[in-house]
Amino acid sequence: MTYNTTAFPTDTFEGTFDELFAEAFDLLVERQRKYGPENIRQLGLFGVFSRMASDKIERIRRGMNGTIAHGIIDIDTTDFGDESFDDALIDIANYALIMLALKRGLWGRPLAST
Repeated sequence: MTYNTTAFPTDTFEGTFDELFAEAFDLLVERQRKYGPENIRQLGLFGVFSRMASDKIERIRRGMNGTIAHGIIDIDTTDFGDESFDDALIDIANYALIMLALKRGLWGRPLAST
């Protein structure tokens, strides 16, 4: 399943964020298919927040701890295993949405397709 983007021109605010939301949605569904709902259920709100704060923020912090050469900061966005710097940023957004679903009692609904 992929996110269906609307017809916003890609050079607009709406088009830009429509593409980002589509990327985040597709990654969220892919990870849900890979891991299922139980890991999140077991973690609960605090556990999901801890993963976001510990794992994802640390990955971003490491990447942003670049070097300065000729007045330009070189951010290290080297991929680590199957997770890129961009994936870590998207995961933070998705973890926030997962926490919202947990808080509202909506977490654990089945995927529409397998």
